[in-house]
Parts: sequence; structure tokens; C-alpha cells
Amino acid sequence: MAFDAPPHHQQIGDPKMHEVHRLIRTLRTERGLSQQQLGALIQLSASSIGSYENGRLVPVQQNAKILDDVLGSGDRVQRASAEARGMSFAGFLRPWAEMEERATLLRSFELAVVPGLLQTREYAERLLRVGPVDDVPTRLANRLTRQQVLTRADDPAEFIAVLDRSVLHRQVGTPEQMAEQLRSLAEAAARPNVWVHVVPGNADAYHGLNGSFAMATVDDHVFGYVDSHFGGDVISNPADVQTLERSWEGVRSYALPVEESHDMILKAVQTWS
Repeated sequence: MAFDAPPHHQQIGDPKMHEVHRLIRTLRTERGLSQQQLGALIQLSASSIGSYENGRLVPVQQNAKILDDVLGSGDRVQRASAEARGMSFAGFLRPWAEMEERATLLRSFELAVVPGLLQTREYAERLLRVGPVDDVPTRLANRLTRQQVLTRADDPAEFIAVLDRSVLHRQVGTPEQMAEQLRSLAEAAARPNVWVHVVPGNADAYHGLNGSFAMATVDDHVFGYVDSHFGGDVISNPADVQTLERSWEGVRSYALPVEESHDMILKAVQTWS
């Protein structure tokens, strides 16, 4: 979802949080590889490797395993990454973040803002500063880390996002940042594992007006997630999940096809440019 509660205790300077970043840098340099060379070996960009090494991102489990395999480090990167991820996520969000990482299919309906998995750094940071402002850097790193489930080298999750049209016209940050966010959204929708649909402004009252929600398919089981000012809830009760499924079908029925949605996003970019 879009907002994350502040972590329980993790400080951005905690040495355990940075162990994984130091480890990756050390292993890479010991093997005489540049960031670009390592990235090429594991099908990631040099900037992604740089983000791992400077503390902006923590590798998701699948990328951590690939790093261990390529660097010949056993399971050291996997263990350090798992510890860093476990410490940095807020208690209520941790179970959902783990489900996102394991999911083969993710679905999200957003009434007010761009889904967290598709937010740019600037857009996400502006949203995070609306809530409690303690330790925004760690919370921002958490959100950007979660996005790797869509771009990881090995079997990225499929993601279907449905947005209310108001998302495209609600200013978050500067106009320039909004234009960049919507351009990024359009680019993400061009990936083979991402589909973005927009509910047009002339839609009648529909299920989505009850609020945003997300769903994850893990090992052929579907789970839901809803959040509020007081935290978030993972939904596993079959009857409740079925209610979310009906809501999902409702919002999908009002949403435009991918191509029309893409055109609407690009037109919205022009209004912010």
C-alpha cells in the first residue's frame, strides 16, 4: 500500500542495517569486479549494485541468492539481507512484505496515490513525510526495497494495478516530480510483468470508493492487505478474501483497458509538464 508506519526501533545508522551493504562491496572488490561487471553477471544494472552498496536498497531474497551464487559466498548475502529486511520493516508491514517477496501475482487498487511498488523516490519520500517524520530514510529504503519483487533477475512477480483517475491529478511533490512519477508509471506499465489500468472519471459509484487494498497470490493461496492510520492487516480468512476478490472484480470492471489507460497517463503527464 502507499503509507508505511515508522519502524519499531531501527535507526538508519545501526551497524546491523549496513552489514549487508559492506558485505556486498567487500565480496565484489575481492573478486576484482566493477559494479557494472557484477550487474551484468546477475542481470541487474550497475546503479542497482550501487544502491545495494550505499545502503539505499537491501536485496530481496532471490537477488541475494543470485549474489551468493555469483560471488561464491555460500549464504552470507542471503543471511545478512534477511536480517536487514527483518529489522527494518515495521511490525505490521513485515508479514505483508514477506508475502510480496514470495508472491507470483500481486494486485493493488489505489484510490488516492500511486501504488508503493511503482512510486519514484521523490514521490514516495513526499508521502512518507506526510506521516510521522522520524527515520524517513529507513522507511524510504524499505519501500524502494519492496519494489525489487517486480524487477528481480529471477522470476519477478506479476503485478496488476488499478488506479482511480484522481491519482493522476492529485499533486504529490512539485509539478515536475508529478510529471516524472507519471512518466515512470507509464514506463513500468510497458514491462511484460506489469499491467496498469485506470478507472475513468466518469465511472459511477464503484467498489473502489470503499478504499484501497492489495492482494497477493502465494503458493496458490490468496491473501489480502488493507491499511489505515493505525496500521495494516493481512487478510487470510477465506470469507474476507472472497469479499476482496469481489471488490477487485468490481474495480476491474470499471477500469479502462491497458492501452487506453496508458494514453490517459501520458495525457496527465502533459498537464504537469
